[in-house]
Amino acid sequence: MSEKSVHVYMREDIENGSRIPEWGKKAYEHWHAIVANPHFPCHFGVQAERAGHLRYCFAEEHEYAHIPEALIQFLATSNSYPAIRHALVLFVKPGDSWKDYSDYHNQFWEVLDYLHKHDPAPWPEEIPLDPDDPLWEFSFGGEPIFVSGNAPIYEKHITRNVGPCLVLIFQPRRIFRDISQETAHGKRVINAIRHKVEEIEQLPIHPDLGAYGDKEKREWKQYMITDDNEPVIRKCPLSGKLNKNRPSTE
Repeated sequence: MSEKSVHVYMREDIENGSRIPEWGKKAYEHWHAIVANPHFPCHFGVQAERAGHLRYCFAEEHEYAHIPEALIQFLATSNSYPAIRHALVLFVKPGDSWKDYSDYHNQFWEVLDYLHKHDPAPWPEEIPLDPDDPLWEFSFGGEPIFVSGNAPIYEKHITRNVGPCLVLIFQPRRIFRDISQETAHGKRVINAIRHKVEEIEQLPIHPDLGAYGDKEKREWKQYMITDDNEPVIRKCPLSGKLNKNRPSTE
C-alpha cells in the first residue's frame, strides 16, 4: 500500500488490485472514465485525476466506522503538500432499498452526521455552528471542508452522475484559496466551469449554487443539489446536531 491507512487508496493501488471490493473497482473505473475525460467541466478535477492527486475510500451501506480514520489520514497527506489540490473521493455502495433522490440524499447526510459524531477534534472556532449562517462549512479534524454529493439518480444535473455509487468528494476549503469569487481570476475560472456545466446539462446553473460567504446562499445546500432547478427550502439535516466541543465517539 502507498498510504499508511488501509482505508485510503491511491490510483495505482486500485489499478494494481489491492484489497478493494469488486464493486469498488468497477465504480472507480466508471469514475475515471468520466473525470479523466478532458470534456469533464471541472478541469481541476481532470488534472487531479490524471496526475494521481486524488485519494479514494470505499464503504458499504451504514458501514462507516473506518471513514473518520480515512479522512484523518487524507487530511494529513493534504496538509503535507499544500501546493497540491488533493481531494478524497468516497464511494458508498447503494443499498438494495435505495431508489430515488431522497434515499441518496439521506445517506449523504448520514455519512456527514457520523463523521461529526466521531470527529477527534473540536469544531473550528472560526466556523459557525449554525448551517443557516453563510460562513458555515462542514468541518472535520479542525478543518472546514466542502463536500460534493454525486449519485446515479441525477438525470438532469448529469455532471453529478459519476457512476453507480453515492460519491462524496471531500475538498478542504484551503485548496480554493486562489479560485474564489473574491478575485478576478477566481471569478473567471468558476464562471467558465459553470458555463460548461450549463452547456452539458442544457439547464441554467442550479439556484442554490453560489460563492462561499454570500449572504443569499448557504453552503450546505450546494453539497447535494436537487435534480431540478428548485431551491431547497427545508433546514439542513445537521441543524441542531453540531457540537463545538470534541464529540463523543461512543
